[in-house]
Amino acid sequence: MTVSGARSVGDQRHGRESQEFTRLVNLSDAVFAIAMTLLVLTVDVPDVPAPELAAALLGDLPQIGAYALAFALVASQWYAHRRLFQRLAFSEPGLTTINLAWLGLVALVPFPTSVLGARPTATAAVAPFLALFVVVGLGYIALIARAQAVGAWIEPLPTPVYRRIVAAFTLGAATLVIGVAVAFWVPWLALLLAVLQSAPVVLVLHRLPAGYRHWF
Repeated sequence: MTVSGARSVGDQRHGRESQEFTRLVNLSDAVFAIAMTLLVLTVDVPDVPAPELAAALLGDLPQIGAYALAFALVASQWYAHRRLFQRLAFSEPGLTTINLAWLGLVALVPFPTSVLGARPTATAAVAPFLALFVVVGLGYIALIARAQAVGAWIEPLPTPVYRRIVAAFTLGAATLVIGVAVAFWVPWLALLLAVLQSAPVVLVLHRLPAGYRHWF
């Protein structure tokens, strides 16, 4: 094949100092910022007479709770994404594609959050909300797997450490999967599992070798 007939794989890699890499990071931050901002719109402003305002505000507590939970979960994903990209030496088509698909899931979060705020004890509201974050978690694992497959790290990530990192985030996703199942019996308990889903991730990551403990 001639040089003019195709670009080499190396030509499709953009170093972290390149404009392409910066645009990918900026786009990601923008999607997170918009999604997190739109979450506040899932909380209704009471349109009632002044004497009824206090009661109406109390009625908004489920929506505020759904907003707070969704914001915390999205913020944790942003933080994890930030840490991951700090460790990347370059971007490439596979990473970019997975990242774009993942951002599409993040941008969808305000919709199930609005449904959850309106019906916080309904299985039909809780299960889809948690299921979306299961898929978001799996998307993040896919980013890590792609980075490992193409050797995109600034420093090499040993296979045993990589496997433990994937296991940590898989535990987080598995906790949410359990939450989806529990939502069919006890919806409020499923939401509690969502609050606690980061605990096993943190515990496993903190047991990594010292040099890799703060990668993610």
